Amino acid sequence: MSMIRVTLLAVFVINIASVFAQDEPAAKNIFRGMYIEPKAGKVKQLERGLADHMVKHHPADGWQIMVWSVETGKRVGQYFYHSTAHSWEDFDTRVISPRDDPHWQKYVMAYTEKVGPNEFWRFLPDVSILGEKDISKSEANLYHIRAGGQKDFIEFMAKLKPALQETGDPYSYGVYIKESGGYIPVISIEGYMEGWKDMEPFSTDVYEAMANKYGEEEANDMFDKVYTTIKWVDNEVLTLRPDLSTQME
Repeated sequence: MSMIRVTLLAVFVINIASVFAQDEPAAKNIFRGMYIEPKAGKVKQLERGLADHMVKHHPADGWQIMVWSVETGKRVGQYFYHSTAHSWEDFDTRVISPRDDPHWQKYVMAYTEKVGPNEFWRFLPDVSILGEKDISKSEANLYHIRAGGQKDFIEFMAKLKPALQETGDPYSYGVYIKESGGYIPVISIEGYMEGWKDMEPFSTDVYEAMANKYGEEEANDMFDKVYTTIKWVDNEVLTLRPDLSTQME
C-alpha cells in the first residue's frame, strides 16, 4: 500500500466509524484549513520551511497536517494547508509546543505573502463515495449556496450517491460543508484522482445516472431543485504534497 494511500486513509477512513455513530459527541469529522500564498521568488524557501515545520512540530503521532499545491483556479500557485480529521473538542485540548509559533514565523511566515482565510469544514460520509485508488490530486468544486439551501443540496447528493454507484464507474469523491470562515453555506465536492487522466469523463454522466435510477421526470425535478440552491461555483485542482505534509511512515 502506497504512502499516499496510507495518508488519505488516515484522513478519510479511519474515523468513519465514529462519524456514523450519530450519538457520539466527539465524531472526528472536522478539518481546519487555510490557503498560503508565497512571496514572489520565495517558493523554495517557503517549501523548505514547511517541510522542516512538519518534521519538528507535526509528526505522525501528533497533530497531523496535509499540504496541497493549487494547480488551477484563482488561487493557482498557493498551497492548501489543513489538519486531518478531529472532533471540535480536539481543537480546545490540543497542546501546542512553545517552539511551534516562533518556528512558523521564522521559517514559514517570513516567506509568505498572505495566509487565509482560516476555515473549518465538516466531512459528510453519508453522501460521499470513497473509492480504492492512490490519490495524488483532487478536483475541488466549491458550491456557494443560497441561504437555507444546503438541506436541498445535501438531499440531492444523497440521491446521487446510489445512482453513481450503480453505473459501475469508479467515482470517488468527498463532500464537505464549511462550518466557519468567510461566506457560508459552501459545500465542496472533491473528486479524488490518481492523476490528470482522471479528468476524462466517465462512460455514464451524472444526469444519465440519475435518469437511469429515478426516471427522467424525477431526475429533471431534482436537478431543477438543486440548481436553485446554487449562487456560484469555484473550481480548482490541487496536487498532494507529501514532501510538505506530516510524514506518515
